[in-house]
Amino acid sequence: MKSFEVEMRHDRKTLVALAHMQYDLFCARNRTVRSILSAMLVVTAVVYGNGSVWSLVVIGYGCWLMTSTYAASNRTAHRIADQLEAAGQPLPASRYVFEKDRMRIFDLNDGEELDALPYREVLRLGEDMGAYYLFRNEYGGYRVPKSGLGEREEEFRRFVQDKTGKLFIRRATPLNRLRQWLRERSRATEHV
Repeated sequence: MKSFEVEMRHDRKTLVALAHMQYDLFCARNRTVRSILSAMLVVTAVVYGNGSVWSLVVIGYGCWLMTSTYAASNRTAHRIADQLEAAGQPLPASRYVFEKDRMRIFDLNDGEELDALPYREVLRLGEDMGAYYLFRNEYGGYRVPKSGLGEREEEFRRFVQDKTGKLFIRRATPLNRLRQWLRERSRATEHV
């Protein structure tokens, strides 16, 4: 089988997309609490507020909680880009080579090979309309643009899922988490 080789040159949009995926995959509890709290605030203010000014403030805050889900991840992504630009450094650019047992990572800005990522160390996989994401841990991930895979996109998906034993998750919705848990559970019972 021919290995996969993909280049990723980040810009502000791709850094924001990576931060959003990181939030979706690793901050599910925070997201759930925000949703419940915002819904409770809005419902309580509507039912018991009697049209007072304070009820409008509470409704506004509840709505802000609902709509500002990615505010922290946006700030982080833009802060990283700003710090790199202020230091005169380019945004990250990498070439990923997917081999039999690991993903090799080459920094295109300085030509160095970085620490490889063995597939068994991949913590989570994510996907959006334009890219696949592989996370080494909750703080560091890699964005693989689908455009760089061409006609081999589906083959790449199967390859990475088979090697890591994980599924690509679009968002950390309860249904997707349940599907991931069931798949991991069935794999665990197969090895017993």
